[in-house]
Amino acid sequence: MAIKYTPEVDRPGAQPLETKPRRSGGWFRRLQQRVKLALAANDEELIVENRTEVRWFVYQNFHKLGIIDASELLVFHIHKHGSLSARPVAEGDEVEYLVLPLNYDVTYVHIYCRQIGKDVEVYDMRAAGKAMQPSVKGKGHDE
Repeated sequence: MAIKYTPEVDRPGAQPLETKPRRSGGWFRRLQQRVKLALAANDEELIVENRTEVRWFVYQNFHKLGIIDASELLVFHIHKHGSLSARPVAEGDEVEYLVLPLNYDVTYVHIYCRQIGKDVEVYDMRAAGKAMQPSVKGKGHDE
């Protein structure tokens, strides 16, 4: 046997329903605090050191980050993905790029020069983790 009832809205003499604002337990506040902690982390900090006597343009995914002068150390705050590349500032017909893959494990990159034979200089770029970071602080760029 089915039981029939009249909804409260349709009952004569029933009080109208009221909505009351309630706090949801503060989940949004906790989320904001976690985001602040994540933004304050040094995971996005990349230290680039130029150990050569040549000035270099530094790029991330073909976006120019800046120019690093000879024997200079720069700190960039970037999302570490894609590739990091560098090319000499000096103009010429043949320009070679130095390229490294980037991920969040890379914290320190240095550009260096080595001699091969008497007449050949080879420029290279090497990435390292936190253990290889220099203790000297350099100029910072937030780009």
